[in-house]
Amino acid sequence: MERLGVMGGTFDPIHCGHLLLARSVRERLPLDRVLFVPAADPPHKDHRADIAASAHRWAMVERAIADEPGFEASPVELERNGKSYTVDSLRLLGEQNPGSELFLLIGTDNVSDMTTWHDPEGILELCTVVAGSRPTQAATRADPDLVSRIVFVETPVIDISSTHIRQRLRDGLPVRWLLPGGVEEYIRAERLYR
Repeated sequence: MERLGVMGGTFDPIHCGHLLLARSVRERLPLDRVLFVPAADPPHKDHRADIAASAHRWAMVERAIADEPGFEASPVELERNGKSYTVDSLRLLGEQNPGSELFLLIGTDNVSDMTTWHDPEGILELCTVVAGSRPTQAATRADPDLVSRIVFVETPVIDISSTHIRQRLRDGLPVRWLLPGGVEEYIRAERLYR
């Protein structure tokens, strides 16, 4: 049975923290593959009008994972209409990968938010939720029943956020070591986040 990791997100832009989390969890569990799933219409980002177009975010994900064996991009959310709900994506990925065991990879900072996600019970029925370490105490404030059903994996701690990277780009500051080289080149070529 294939063990398939799923890492969803806006990836606006995808950064080295996302990649390190995925690689660390893949090695620790272990997982056969990790699918990166860019959100088409992220439900928790309605307040942001400046999200890069999905075609740009897809291109950045492809560049970020191009040289990493076992990492793949999945267009499952980009190919369907409506909000990008994790539970719907997991259902579709399960159908597309019959017999696979699904593992949803999140940072510990997302644990306390899970109760606000669409159908968290459905998510927990479809997969094993795996939280990798990030610098936060959010997990301690989360619903104890939910926390008890999540697998926590110690991963290297890198405090990088897409919000911080976008601000650095707007301010004309360097983002080297925060982004994979191909992603930084793409952002500069397409003049994103200015």
